[in-house]
Amino acid sequence: MGAKESSLLSAEQLEDYAELTYLTKWEILLIMDKFLPLEPDEIRKDLHRRIPNRKIMEAFPQLKFNPFRDRIFEVFSSGGDTRCSFEDVLDLFSVMSDRCPHRVKAAWAFRVFDVDNDRQISADDIVALCDRLVGTDPGLHRDEKACIAEVILEEMDLQKNGSLGEFDFIHAIAKVPEFYHSFSFRP
Repeated sequence: MGAKESSLLSAEQLEDYAELTYLTKWEILLIMDKFLPLEPDEIRKDLHRRIPNRKIMEAFPQLKFNPFRDRIFEVFSSGGDTRCSFEDVLDLFSVMSDRCPHRVKAAWAFRVFDVDNDRQISADDIVALCDRLVGTDPGLHRDEKACIAEVILEEMDLQKNGSLGEFDFIHAIAKVPEFYHSFSFRP
C-alpha cells in the first residue's frame, strides 16, 4: 500500500512529514491512500485542499464511530471549521499514534475534552463527556453525572479552583496507564 500514490508526495515531503510527526513513512503513505480518493483531482492540484469532515469520516471509520469525533475535528482542523487538510489529518493520526509521547497526547486530549473551549475542564465539560460516552437515552441520571464530575474534580484539581487546567489534567492523566492506549488508533 502507498506505492501507487507515493508520486503525489515527493521523497523530500515524505521525509519532512516523517520527521515532523510520530508517523512512519508507511503510515503517511497509507493515510494518503485513504485521503486522496476523497477528492482526487482537487487534491492532486492542491495538497493543502481542505476536505469536509463527513468525507474524512467515511475514509477513516475509527473517526466515524468515535463519540468525540466532532471535538477531534474541531481541535485538529487548522481552519477551525468543518474541513481538514491532509496535514491536519497527519497531525491527528500523529497524536493518536502509539509513538506519540504521553504528555503530547495528554495535551491534545485536554483540548478535545474541554468541550466549551474555555481552557478549563469544568463540571459541565465532564457531564458532557459522560453523555458522549454512555449516551443520553437512557444514559446516566443528572445526579450520577454530577457525582462523577465532583469525584473527578476532587481527585484531579490540584489548585482546588473547581476545574482542571491543562497542567492539572496532564499531571493526573499521567497516573492513568489505560489513557495512553485508549487515546490511540492507527491509520
